[in-house]
Amino acid sequence: MKKKHKKYRVDNPSGGFDHVSSSSEFYSSSPVERPLSDASAPSDSHDVRKTDRHQAVSGRGAEKMDPREKMALMAILKSVVLILSLVIAFFLLKKGISLYEESIWIDNASEVEASPILQEVALVAEFNLQDQDSREQFAKRIEHWKEADRLVRSADILMQRNIYDQAINQCQDALRRDPSHLGALERLGRLYYAKGSYVEAVNAYIRLLSVDPSQTETQKRLIEALDAFGDHDAVKYMAEWYLDENMSDTDVLRYLANAHYAREDFAEAAEAYGRVLRDSPKDIKALEQQAAAFIQVQQYENALVPLEKLRENNHRNPLYLKQTAICHAQLEQGRETVQTLMRMGQFFGGDMLLGLIRDPLFDPVREDRVFQAFVDRFGGKELRTGIEDVMRKANADQEKVPEIEPQLTIPVSDIKGEGILDPNQ
Repeated sequence: MKKKHKKYRVDNPSGGFDHVSSSSEFYSSSPVERPLSDASAPSDSHDVRKTDRHQAVSGRGAEKMDPREKMALMAILKSVVLILSLVIAFFLLKKGISLYEESIWIDNASEVEASPILQEVALVAEFNLQDQDSREQFAKRIEHWKEADRLVRSADILMQRNIYDQAINQCQDALRRDPSHLGALERLGRLYYAKGSYVEAVNAYIRLLSVDPSQTETQKRLIEALDAFGDHDAVKYMAEWYLDENMSDTDVLRYLANAHYAREDFAEAAEAYGRVLRDSPKDIKALEQQAAAFIQVQQYENALVPLEKLRENNHRNPLYLKQTAICHAQLEQGRETVQTLMRMGQFFGGDMLLGLIRDPLFDPVREDRVFQAFVDRFGGKELRTGIEDVMRKANADQEKVPEIEPQLTIPVSDIKGEGILDPNQ
């Protein structure tokens, strides 16, 4: 048996697989796997299931994004949309709250507490000491008066420390308890003026004068507050009332003169400054304003009086010298004009004079020989003749009135070929 079997094996070395070619390399060499990226070679089997990897390599309907990445992106988008919704909802809620508060404010606008300065003083219609309720009300009123006095005293301490806001609050609380408290009103006027709140200061002083109109110091403080606020009409009326009721006061006269000057009532201003100078002859500001007021109304001779006092105090002030020279020129006083201009040249040089002598305000002395000689010596004859030519031309332009006559005929054209618009051509 063994021999037969051995023989059988020798005769059939392939073990019964005669159809397998001897040239096959399946067993003679190790199998080589074709790379997946090689799509050009034919497939050994058409029944192999195509996986995602094969599809991605072969390009058949491959997905470009991982599903997990897609889910993460969707989650981010949902978060962004949610955040935006919350932000929009927050702003809408805030806007709704502001509109609601505004509507409430409008509804209650008439119920807002007025400033204690503007509140009416409640008067007691009837008071009977025999009545228990009246006695209780009177006791409460006394307590309010005491509390108001205490608040005003605390305001004084705060004023000494320059703590104005808290002092104002204390005085306002005092007025809520006693609307006619003179001390609180007077301190409020001073505090508001110190802070630059001139309207409130004026209201406080008016309220104070409505309680006691005879307070002259309060009248002066009211004039001062009105002047700082810039109400020149009110300053004028208030100062005139004060001066009618009281003796002459230099400060009030100065406020009155300034009000006249601001209102361009220059004649009244010059007279008011004169009243100030009667009490304070060396008041520099009053002298300057009076001279300017006289020049405005062309009272040049009167203007020279305060200008002379000003030059005695400060003979090198260019404004005083210029105004003096203009006054002399307008009075056709050539020699005095030249003397003043020579002083200016000594102090400030020729550049200032060069522009000054061209001023039309010096036209009244252009023909004066002394003035002409001064101009010739200072700037040469060409400067004088040039100024005179400019002056003559300016006067000629003012005197020449253009006469425009209606043109009833068509002007003849200077252009050659004037029949170019003729329809018959």
